[in-house]
Amino acid sequence: MDKVSEDRLKDCHPVLQQKVRAAAAACAKEDVYLRVNSGLRTYAEQDALFFACHHPDGTLDKTKPWKTNARGGFSNHNFGMAVDVCPSLHGCDSPFAPCWDDNHKAFKTMVREMKAQGLAWGGEWTKPDNDHFQLADVEVTPTAENRTLYAKGGIQAVWASYQGDMQTSRPGVVEA
Repeated sequence: MDKVSEDRLKDCHPVLQQKVRAAAAACAKEDVYLRVNSGLRTYAEQDALFFACHHPDGTLDKTKPWKTNARGGFSNHNFGMAVDVCPSLHGCDSPFAPCWDDNHKAFKTMVREMKAQGLAWGGEWTKPDNDHFQLADVEVTPTAENRTLYAKGGIQAVWASYQGDMQTSRPGVVEA
């Protein structure tokens, strides 16, 4: 993966980092190159995305492009357990040419390889989020317990609460 992706991935959960890197390596063998567009987000960054497409009262603003349904504290990005990723249209070039078309071969290859690593894909949600991937062993929406642990002990406390749940020994999946 490129430096931009590595910089965005470095603060994410170590298991997530390994799985994304393994998927990216598998994609590169098929000349599909991935970029991590977003990894760890602060609550404030998450709120900024939320209110970029919602009114101040929290209702969806249909006049603006959709960004997220999650406020700060309610996205696995806030706990380093999710990433947004897209492939390049033209391979590993500079500047990167993102492919957002989920019917494109490169996008389908990315989804296949990310799911092969055991990651949950937001494209299968009721309100699809096609570039979103997260650890499969965490709740789709973080819990009140996640937010309490974060407030008391930071991201490491949240990660520690899942240690026993992280599945890293599935066949064909990178070992943590």
